[in-house]
Parts: sequence; structure tokens; C-alpha cells
Amino acid sequence: MAQNDENIGNKDDSDPTIIISDNPEQDKYELLKEKLRYKQAKRENNKKIDHKQVRLNIQANALPSKTFFIMNTLAGVIAGYGLLANSPAVVIGAMLVAMMTGPISGIALALIDNRMILLGTSLKTLLGGIGLLAAVGILLGVIHYNMPMSEEILARTRPNSMDLMIALAGGAAGAFASISARLSVAVVGVAVATALVPPLVAMGILLAHFEWKLALGAFILVFTNMVAIQFSSSLVLWIAGFRRVTDEEVEKSAIAFIKRNFVSLIMLSFLAVYLTLNLLGTVEKQHYQASTTKHLKVLFSKQNNVIDQVQYIPYNNFILIRVMLQGDIAPSKQEVLAAQKSLSPGRNGLPVKLQVRFAPVTIIQPELLENLSLTSNEANSLAQQ
Repeated sequence: MAQNDENIGNKDDSDPTIIISDNPEQDKYELLKEKLRYKQAKRENNKKIDHKQVRLNIQANALPSKTFFIMNTLAGVIAGYGLLANSPAVVIGAMLVAMMTGPISGIALALIDNRMILLGTSLKTLLGGIGLLAAVGILLGVIHYNMPMSEEILARTRPNSMDLMIALAGGAAGAFASISARLSVAVVGVAVATALVPPLVAMGILLAHFEWKLALGAFILVFTNMVAIQFSSSLVLWIAGFRRVTDEEVEKSAIAFIKRNFVSLIMLSFLAVYLTLNLLGTVEKQHYQASTTKHLKVLFSKQNNVIDQVQYIPYNNFILIRVMLQGDIAPSKQEVLAAQKSLSPGRNGLPVKLQVRFAPVTIIQPELLENLSLTSNEANSLAQQ
């Protein structure tokens, strides 16, 4: 017992021990302290927004500073190499240093506060950032001209309505983080920058390769993201009380907001229609290709033949469907013609031309076996591996 007392006495004072008593009075005291902690946490969570400080922060981030251009240049270089290397992880990592959120938030605040000087400053900063990132993309595209267009680049040339919804949510998250003391603007800014920096750099790379149509698609994605982020940021700031209005506008708050964001609403409406049509066209195209590929596998996956790949190549007057076929016996010209006639026309009623590229397969086995043919299910299973 004495030894235990000695050990207790030698215990390090820097490691305090909490002793819980069985005394009912002590339990009441602990419950009271817990209630006080809960009220303190609740007050901390319900702190009022410091409108003056938030305005100053947004205005400071909207200025065309050296930091803004240096960090966006570095982000553009990292994102560009991520795009060229087809590495989503590198592209996302580039957003940690990007600073494209500031000027868009400045435009949102300028519109709802009716501050034309801030609007002009924010637009200059945003245009400067756009030009800088596009220039970085063009430079990288020229330096690495022989590198093929990766899927990461091409993925940013086909915008649809889902991209619009993502940008709206990202803009709202960024605005909410900017007015909340408990959220990090930098973390949410990564999501916003992801919607702007990669497509801008991709546009520059495509311009360097004279891919005008694809570059236009990337620019439409950038423009969609900018308008959507600005509008949702304006909406969140307006709801949070960031507004300079007349007595008449106070009575008609919703109308005042619509008036100040009228141009954004018009652009969003046109973009929503265009992007929805793009999405419907993409879904229709994928459905057509999936059903056609399935039909071709039924026709050609026999006699030990396996379809390795099916390509859909659009031309001006027709769609070329190229089937990569491997197996023992090549299909005859009559079989290919019959298969072509059985295919449905492509999008917009374009006729379909079928081409089969056959590669003979050499079977190597250690001992003589009977000719074992593949069933249709086995052929389809091999094609999907």
C-alpha cells in the first residue's frame, strides 16, 4: 500500500487525472457545467455575421494583386501538366493554389450592393486571370505539341446541364463559407477553382493545336461556371443581408434582386436550355451506341470470334461503325452487308456504314485437342475483359 502511495506521489503533474465522485451533489454540478458548455457552443455557432469585415475580405480578394497572378500562374502550370498527363489527382491538386474565387465573389457583392467601382475592379481581375490561364495553356500546348489530347482535356469540351448544377452548388458553398466564421473559404475555393482553372488551361492547349470547335466547348464550360457561381453567390449574400437598397426596394426584395441580376438570369436561362439539349443529345448518343454494340456482338460473336472494340466515327454524310474483330474465321462481305442493313440510322437520321477489321487468332496448345468453339456468352465475356 505504501508503495502504491509512493507511485501516486511520483506521478507526473503534467498528466492530470479527473476523479468522478459518486456524490449526487457532484453529479448535479457536472450536469450544470455541461449545460453551460452547450449554451456557449450554441452562442458560438449562432454568431452574427460581421457584414463590414466580410465586405472588406471580399473586396481585398477581388483586387488584381501580384499574389493573385503568381498563384494562378502556378495553378495553371500544375493543372496543364495534369491535363496532358491525364492525371485527375494532379489536376485537383492544382486547385489548392488557385485564386479564382475572389473576383467572382467581388462581382456578386458589387451587383447586390450596387457598387460599380467594385464591379469594374472585379471584372478586370477576372479577365486578367482568364487571359493568364489561357496563355499558360497555349504555352504548354506549344511546348508539348506532339502530345495527344488526353481524356482529361476532352472531358472539358462537352459541357451539359450537370456542369451548370455543379457550378451553382459550388458558388453557393463558396459564398456561405465567406460569411461564416467557422468555415474555411480556402477549402471551398478549391471546388470553385476546379470549375474554372482546368477548362481554361484545356482551352489554351486546344487553341495551340488549332482545335477551334473543342476549344469553344471548353470556353462555354468556363463561361457557364462563371455565370452560375456569380449568380448563386449573389443569392446567398442577398439572403444573408448583404444589400444596399432604397426604401422602395425593401418592400419588394425579390424584385430588387432580380433587377440587379437580370443579365445573369438571362444568360443562365440560355445556357440552361443549350446545356440541357447537350445532355439529352449525349444520353441519346450513348443509348444508341450501347444498343448497337450489343446487337453487333450477337451477330459476330460466333465461330470463336470475339469483338474487341466498336468505334463510332462521325462524318459529314454518314456514321462509320468500325468493329475490331478477333477469331478464327473472318466474316464474309455478304454477312457484313447484312449486318449493316440491320442497323438503325444514327442521330439525325444519318446512314450507317459498317466496317469490320478482322485479326486472326493463333491457338497454341501443348497437346492435340478437339476444336472447341466459343459460345456467344463466352465470346461476350472475353470482349468485356
